[in-house]
Amino acid sequence: MIVLWLMFIALGLMIYAGLLKLAARILRYSVTWKKCFLFAGIMLSAVIFHHVLLFSAPAAIRIGLGVVLLLGLLILGAWFFSGRGTSRQGTVLGWSDGIRLMALMFAMMIAVAFAIVVPVQIFLNNRLSPPP
Repeated sequence: MIVLWLMFIALGLMIYAGLLKLAARILRYSVTWKKCFLFAGIMLSAVIFHHVLLFSAPAAIRIGLGVVLLLGLLILGAWFFSGRGTSRQGTVLGWSDGIRLMALMFAMMIAVAFAIVVPVQIFLNNRLSPPP
């Protein structure tokens, strides 16, 4: 059981850091891998804490607080990378570029999640539905 949790944590860190680095590359910003993995660890710990805290809460509350968590992570990421990343010209990113970086990273994360979830749901519906 502990091995599965460690694999989940390692995979989450790699995916978060990789998407963050890819978003920085698309926007032509410079962010080090060390900073990407550090922020990925902060994000992953916040998401795990959120899920543990709201494990038995009703779905509406979990969704609402999930949106609050997303906005909080967006602001935290903008603050985190405002002084730790550099733009194309070599200047510090600042808040606006930090928000742009985090928004692109979250948009890519949502696109990847839907690209995985939708085919899995279709597959499971076709395999698990009773025959007519």
